[in-house]
Amino acid sequence: MPEDKKKGQRTFVVNQTHIDPSTESGTQLTLAKYELIYAIIGQVLGLVCILGGLALFLNGIAGSTNWTAKIFGAESTITDAAPGAILFIVGLFLVWVTRYKFSHKKAN
Repeated sequence: MPEDKKKGQRTFVVNQTHIDPSTESGTQLTLAKYELIYAIIGQVLGLVCILGGLALFLNGIAGSTNWTAKIFGAESTITDAAPGAILFIVGLFLVWVTRYKFSHKKAN
Protein backbone atom coordinates (compact mmCIF):
# COMPACT_ATOMS: atom_id res chain seq x y z
CA MET A 1 0.00 0.00 0.00
CA PRO A 2 1.50 3.37 -0.92
CA GLU A 3 2.59 5.57 1.96
CA ASP A 4 0.27 8.45 0.97
CA LYS A 5 -2.82 6.22 1.24
CA LYS A 6 -1.84 5.04 4.75
CA LYS A 7 -1.64 8.58 6.05
CA GLY A 8 -4.81 9.58 7.88
CA GLN A 9 -6.40 6.11 7.81
CA ARG A 10 -7.89 4.73 10.97
CA THR A 11 -8.26 1.14 12.12
CA PHE A 12 -11.50 0.12 13.84
CA VAL A 13 -10.69 -1.96 16.95
CA VAL A 14 -13.29 -3.87 18.97
CA ASN A 15 -12.12 -5.96 21.93
CA GLN A 16 -8.68 -6.50 20.42
CA THR A 17 -10.11 -7.23 16.95
CA HIS A 18 -8.66 -5.16 14.12
CA ILE A 19 -10.99 -4.35 11.26
CA ASP A 20 -9.93 -2.93 7.94
CA PRO A 21 -11.12 0.67 7.64
CA SER A 22 -12.57 -0.06 4.20
CA THR A 23 -15.08 -2.52 5.73
CA GLU A 24 -18.68 -1.37 5.38
CA SER A 25 -19.86 0.69 8.32
CA GLY A 26 -22.92 -1.55 8.74
CA THR A 27 -20.67 -4.58 9.19
CA GLN A 28 -18.54 -2.66 11.68
CA LEU A 29 -21.61 -1.60 13.68
CA THR A 30 -22.96 -5.17 13.71
CA LEU A 31 -19.64 -6.50 14.97
CA ALA A 32 -19.46 -3.79 17.63
CA LYS A 33 -23.01 -4.63 18.73
CA TYR A 34 -22.24 -8.34 19.15
CA GLU A 35 -18.97 -7.61 20.94
CA LEU A 36 -20.95 -5.38 23.34
CA ILE A 37 -23.52 -8.15 23.93
CA TYR A 38 -20.67 -10.61 24.61
CA ALA A 39 -19.09 -8.15 27.05
CA ILE A 40 -22.35 -7.45 28.88
CA ILE A 41 -23.12 -11.16 29.29
CA GLY A 42 -19.59 -11.81 30.57
CA GLN A 43 -19.77 -8.87 32.98
CA VAL A 44 -23.14 -10.03 34.36
CA LEU A 45 -21.95 -13.62 34.80
CA GLY A 46 -18.77 -12.35 36.46
CA LEU A 47 -20.79 -10.15 38.80
CA VAL A 48 -23.05 -13.10 39.71
CA CYS A 49 -19.96 -15.22 40.49
CA ILE A 50 -18.40 -12.43 42.57
CA LEU A 51 -21.61 -11.85 44.54
CA GLY A 52 -22.14 -15.59 44.97
CA GLY A 53 -18.58 -16.00 46.21
CA LEU A 54 -19.06 -13.15 48.68
CA ALA A 55 -22.33 -14.64 49.90
CA LEU A 56 -20.74 -18.05 50.44
CA PHE A 57 -17.75 -16.49 52.19
CA LEU A 58 -19.78 -14.19 54.45
CA ASN A 59 -22.21 -16.98 55.39
CA GLY A 60 -19.29 -19.12 56.49
CA ILE A 61 -19.76 -21.94 53.99
CA ALA A 62 -16.74 -24.13 54.62
CA GLY A 63 -15.07 -26.64 52.43
CA SER A 64 -11.78 -27.47 50.90
CA THR A 65 -11.16 -26.84 47.23
CA ASN A 66 -7.95 -27.38 45.32
CA TRP A 67 -7.32 -25.70 42.00
CA THR A 68 -4.42 -26.07 39.59
CA ALA A 69 -4.50 -24.44 36.15
CA LYS A 70 -1.87 -24.04 33.46
CA ILE A 71 -2.74 -21.66 30.62
CA PHE A 72 -0.24 -20.42 28.02
CA GLY A 73 2.71 -21.08 30.32
CA ALA A 74 1.16 -19.35 33.34
CA GLU A 75 0.35 -21.52 36.34
CA SER A 76 -2.20 -20.95 39.08
CA THR A 77 -2.39 -23.11 42.18
CA ILE A 78 -4.83 -22.62 45.03
CA THR A 79 -4.86 -25.10 47.90
CA ASP A 80 -7.45 -25.52 50.67
CA ALA A 81 -9.57 -22.55 49.58
CA ALA A 82 -13.18 -22.01 50.56
CA PRO A 83 -15.74 -22.43 47.75
CA GLY A 84 -16.64 -18.74 48.04
CA ALA A 85 -13.05 -17.71 47.38
CA ILE A 86 -12.87 -19.87 44.25
CA LEU A 87 -16.18 -18.50 42.95
CA PHE A 88 -14.97 -14.95 43.64
CA ILE A 89 -11.72 -15.56 41.71
CA VAL A 90 -13.64 -17.08 38.79
CA GLY A 91 -15.90 -14.00 38.75
CA LEU A 92 -12.92 -11.65 38.67
CA PHE A 93 -11.43 -13.65 35.80
CA LEU A 94 -14.70 -13.46 33.84
CA VAL A 95 -14.94 -9.71 34.35
CA TRP A 96 -11.34 -9.21 33.23
CA VAL A 97 -11.55 -11.46 30.16
CA THR A 98 -14.87 -10.18 28.81
CA ARG A 99 -14.30 -6.45 29.24
CA TYR A 100 -15.33 -4.33 26.29
CA LYS A 101 -12.54 -2.43 24.63
CA PHE A 102 -13.37 -0.03 21.84
CA SER A 103 -10.83 2.26 20.21
CA HIS A 104 -9.78 3.71 16.90
CA LYS A 105 -6.12 3.56 15.94
CA LYS A 106 -4.31 4.81 12.91
CA ALA A 107 -3.40 2.08 10.45
CA ASN A 108 0.27 1.16 10.28
